[in-house]
Amino acid sequence: MRPKLWLTYAWRDLRSGLQGFWIFLICLALGTAAIAIVGSLGAAIDRGLVEQGQPLLGGDVEVALIHRETTPAEMAFLQSKGTVSKVGSLRAMARGNDMTTLVEIKSIDDLYPLYGALALSPSGDIGKFVADDGVAVDPILLERLGLKTGDRLRIGDKDFAIRATITTEPDRISDGLALGPRVLMSEASLRATGLIQPGSLITWKYRVKMPEGTSLAEVREVVREAQEDHRDSGWRVRNRGSAAPGADQYIERLSYFMTLVGLTALIIGGAGIANAASAFISRRTESIATLKCLGATQRLITGIYLTEILAVAVLAIAIGLAFGAVAPAIAKATIGDLIPLPLTAGIEPRPLALAAIFGLLVTIAFTMWPLARTRHVPASALFRHHVVAFGGWPGWGALITIVLSLAALAGLVYASFADARITSIYLGGLAGSFIVLLGLAAAIVQLTRKLPRPKSAIWRYALSNVHRPGSAAISVILALGLGLTLFVTLALTDRTISTELTSGIPDRAPSFFFLDVRNDEKQAFLDLVTKQPGVTAVETAPMLRGRITNVKGITVDKVKSSPDTAWALRGDRGLTYASDLPQGSTLTDGAWWPADYQGPPLVSFVDEVAQGLDLKVGDDITVNVLGRDITAKIASLRKVNWRSLDINFLMIFTPNTLSKAPHQNIVTVEMSGETRASFSTPCRGHSPP
Repeated sequence: MRPKLWLTYAWRDLRSGLQGFWIFLICLALGTAAIAIVGSLGAAIDRGLVEQGQPLLGGDVEVALIHRETTPAEMAFLQSKGTVSKVGSLRAMARGNDMTTLVEIKSIDDLYPLYGALALSPSGDIGKFVADDGVAVDPILLERLGLKTGDRLRIGDKDFAIRATITTEPDRISDGLALGPRVLMSEASLRATGLIQPGSLITWKYRVKMPEGTSLAEVREVVREAQEDHRDSGWRVRNRGSAAPGADQYIERLSYFMTLVGLTALIIGGAGIANAASAFISRRTESIATLKCLGATQRLITGIYLTEILAVAVLAIAIGLAFGAVAPAIAKATIGDLIPLPLTAGIEPRPLALAAIFGLLVTIAFTMWPLARTRHVPASALFRHHVVAFGGWPGWGALITIVLSLAALAGLVYASFADARITSIYLGGLAGSFIVLLGLAAAIVQLTRKLPRPKSAIWRYALSNVHRPGSAAISVILALGLGLTLFVTLALTDRTISTELTSGIPDRAPSFFFLDVRNDEKQAFLDLVTKQPGVTAVETAPMLRGRITNVKGITVDKVKSSPDTAWALRGDRGLTYASDLPQGSTLTDGAWWPADYQGPPLVSFVDEVAQGLDLKVGDDITVNVLGRDITAKIASLRKVNWRSLDINFLMIFTPNTLSKAPHQNIVTVEMSGETRASFSTPCRGHSPP
């Protein structure tokens, strides 16, 4: 090997410019840039979530409880770790200006926020704004109710003065899905609304600010203590390293999908790279023949032109990486204030390195076959290459290099993304597309060769150019086919998702859903609803919240679940009890309990989730409800038609298990289409707070 000589010849050859390499350069630069930009933006958001974990979470550690507050022993444990701030959140209806809308209430204490800054308009101390029945609200609430700062609104049994609007709420993203605009008030004001009743779906969050300089490892140790030493508490524990797990997962999946799209674009560009490399070798036929006349070996010739191609590839990859490197800074400067996710403006090395390796492997895989044509160029081609096309078997060395490059590319894709199943489907589909399109291209070339010669000179030359020696028809057809396949795949994916969302809605579906209907108001509310014109059906079901803590005696952190069902073990789930099998459910195993059952706790589980958790009829499952662990035996598995929009739950217990626990209700109302608009006004005015 003589790399110095290769570089010398390559440099001399490239001094004349990049003539013939522009398609090569553009294809590779665009493909690399797509992967680098997507990866850099995803990494910048991930880094922002980590670096801003404290203000996003509202503390170093957060424990959340539904329905109940901490016990003195639990609070003492939290206070031993640092400063504790208490936040309460629940949904309610706000009334103002003869209109009603759903709001997200957050009660705060004097320490809020422990991290970050709460921006208000007008600016000032939030403690003063929420004192004496004052609130700070999301500006969207003012638009919905037609109010302004200084006006009053009513929530529950209490009237409040709107004293400020919220410009920035540092911990907003950690609260998850918001169904309404935010209302900030004091805890005393929240209690005065009368909304805190037994069974109310209120979440109490306790944020802990640990001493300055506490490492993430020490924070995770506190989380471990909270989970293991206080296992019976039934609280959900998070740390600053996972302040927004939902957003984190969403960004990860979006980056995964977009990176695969970018990789597909790069591979499609590989066909253009192969064409450019083939044209480059054809233009260098005289030079190759001259080198062979002077006694140059095949290894020397291959090394020279491979070095030249790689030099151009490095330039193209550098251009693509430059776009990826500046993408986070540009995004932060232009749309940073428009998205609810934190962005860092720094350079992200890992996605740039990944994009560079992808670009290099694609270059090698798609240029080795054209480059191997140099071995078929004889010295005599110096005199007759204009009338003879040279080509043939590339040789085992080139073929092995191509196979190894593609294998490395596939291995890198597997190593970079966690979902092996989807990655396998993607790579299989890509390989299948290559095989089908190559076969189609070869068939088209053979067909044009066997067609009778047309009388028209234009058609005769056109068809002859498809199958002539040295024709690029196969690679052009491959590139066009892959590109069209990508566009059709994206269009069909979009159409499939849209169709799934729209066609899945049944003809008989609830027109209205009412949540958190209190037991003492339930009958009056049902009487009001059923009197409304056009109401065709009303359904109601009790609703509680609980968290799975043990599966077959194994704590949830040690349970091996499938990726599709792991959500059931994260956080709190909706629970209910019922005497009869709900509509939209079909038993697949076991039996439903008698209506007057009074034995040990039993539960019916959704079958597809049970399969993912390796549960069967007769197994035990423990759920923490209102701080109390309830262990029930699985009596049946059922298939649920979620598309029916009937009231249904992951777990349904026997009535004697949960009926005496404080809870509220969910109500669904079906109506004829013509009367829906007239229904909403009176019911909203009398709807439960």
